[in-house]
Formats: sequence, C-alpha cells, structure tokens
Amino acid sequence: MSELKSTPLTEWHRSHGARMVPFAGFEMPVQYKNGIQEEVRCVRNEVGLFDLCHMGRLVLTGPDRVAAADRVLSQNVGKLKEGMIRYGLITTPDGTVIDDVLIYKGADEVHVVINASGREADDAWFREQTASFDVEIQNVSDDQAMIALQGPNSKAILPAVCNVDLTALKYYRFTPGKLLDGIDALVSRTGYTGEDGFELFFPKEHATTVWDALLATGHGVQPIGLGARDICRTEAGMPLYGHELSREITPLEAGVMFGVDLEKEFIGRDPLVAMKEAGVPRALIGLNIEGKRVPREGCAVSMNGKAVGIVTSGTFSPTLERPIAMALVSADAATEGLAVEVDVRGRPVGATVDGLPFYSRKRKKSSPGKS
Repeated sequence: MSELKSTPLTEWHRSHGARMVPFAGFEMPVQYKNGIQEEVRCVRNEVGLFDLCHMGRLVLTGPDRVAAADRVLSQNVGKLKEGMIRYGLITTPDGTVIDDVLIYKGADEVHVVINASGREADDAWFREQTASFDVEIQNVSDDQAMIALQGPNSKAILPAVCNVDLTALKYYRFTPGKLLDGIDALVSRTGYTGEDGFELFFPKEHATTVWDALLATGHGVQPIGLGARDICRTEAGMPLYGHELSREITPLEAGVMFGVDLEKEFIGRDPLVAMKEAGVPRALIGLNIEGKRVPREGCAVSMNGKAVGIVTSGTFSPTLERPIAMALVSADAATEGLAVEVDVRGRPVGATVDGLPFYSRKRKKSSPGKS
C-alpha cells in the first residue's frame, strides 16, 4: 500500500484534533471535535473553512490553450469571457465521464480544477489528447494551496485578509488579488456546499498563515472536514465523481448538461447527441425517505416490486432533519411524487421521487431527471 500524501495543512489538522482518514491518496480530516452535524450547521448558519489542497489544478498556456481545452472539455471555453468560471466535464469517446471540473478563463491562461482522484490521470489524458496543439500544460497541484470559505458570513470575513472588492465579484467569477497585503492569489466566488462562498488559490508556503488568519477573523468561522463537506454537497444536489458521475454514467443521465455544449466538437460529443435523440435511459433523482433509516450508496431502488435503479449517495441531513438520497433510476421512474422503495440493509423503506437540490440558497429545484 502506497504512503498517503499530505497537504500543506495536514500537520495543522492533526495538532487541532481532527480525525484523519485516507481520501483519494491523501490523509485528510473527516471531522473535528465538534462533530460532523455541528460542522454542517456551521456552514449553513455561519461560515466554514475547508482544506482543498488535495484537489488537482492544471494551467493551460500558449496560442492553442483555448482550442486544446475545447477538444478535451464539454464546456465551450471559447465562448467564456475573461474572469468567468464554468462547470464542465472530461468525457470518454463513449460519452461517459472521466471527471468533472471547473474551468477558469483568464487573459492568457485556462485554469482547470480537477478532482483529487484525477490528479495524474486527467493530466495524462489532457496531454495525450492535445499533443498536436501548441499548448503548455502545467500541473500546479503540488505547488499551490487551495482553501474554501463557505457560508452566509463568508463575505463578511474575507475582506479581513483579502484586498478584492467582493461586491463586484459575481457568482462564478474570479479575479487576481492579494492576501494579507502581499500574497498573490486567485479569488473565486465558487463552492461545493449550496452556500455563498469563495475559493482561494495561492502559493502553498503561505497555507498555514492564511488559514490561521481566516480563523482569527471571528464571525463563527470553524474548520470543516470531509464528512460535513459531503453532506453539504448532497443536500445541495451536487454530483461527486465515483457516485453520480463515472465511466458508466453520461452527463445526460446525471443531469449536468448545463456543463455541456453539444454545438461544438469535443471528445465524446457524438454519442451524447445520439443518446439525446434516442432518449436518455436513466435519470438522476432525489429521494425523500420515509422514517429515519438512511440509505447509502449501492442500495437498490424498486417500484412495484421491480428494480429500477440504485442509490448513488445517501445521508442524514442536519439541515432538513431527515434522511435524503440521490439515485440513478430508469427514465420511467423519474417522475416527481412517484412512490418507490429502497432496500436499506435488507429492509424495504418507502420513498418518493423528488427533484434536486434538496437545499440551496441559490439554485431552484429542477424536475427529476432534468439538468
């Protein structure tokens, strides 16, 4: 078994009582002393601080940077204006998903934030597929710190350490700025929780300094582990690679076509066009669970005694005070209000089909199976 990697904040987590677990090849904090449910409430009501240094970051430069990105990514990078951020996917030639990413369009570069599990594989795929382009791909994952500030108080806290005018920074936009009067950074208004918030990118040697400075600002800010992060993204109906997205699931089935532009050419486009024309066989839905039993990934979903799908993510929601789950089901089962059953450890539990997200301050709930 290979040795787990560390982030620039690993020692801080250990010294402050975090319970550390393996995650995507890294040793990461799953929770701190207050516990996962309290951490979720902190993000929803105040503000939480997340170590995202394990995530991958690629920077594309050179004359063909946009064309190269457009070949590999489902989003139309050429249409983005400077300072814009968009969700996109890396798809296989069959139209299934290698990874989901955030794309940052700069003046002279394209930044691509990838999942921790795809650090090496996504980098290699980019280089292989763009070998004929005049583009330089730099993997800055080990050189750059990435942390997130998420929650309703995040806008009040960040100005204490950052010189960016946050009133002018719209959602899914980014800008260069300075942290603590001298640290060069990119500041983006993005997140993975369903709350307003910001993500900061800067040289890794300043990670602990910036982290401590944010915690010292007050307003109820607390460090948040992977456990609460996963609950927040599930409440917000956001997909996680390996659960709602994979090499066996297409963007059409996962309901993330807002990250796909079928009007442009990219690897995997043609099978997606064909699936859209023929009819999408499966859909990602929300499930409102009856009672207190919590479905987990892999639980079977049935309707009238017939298997129709499988739970992709399930948890107890501290925000809603009830169990929730996302499931990938056959298209005929993706109707709001439909009654289904979930097999939870050998016992059938009633549920009704719902749209996503379960909770968000920003997004409206969509109909089941719709992007």
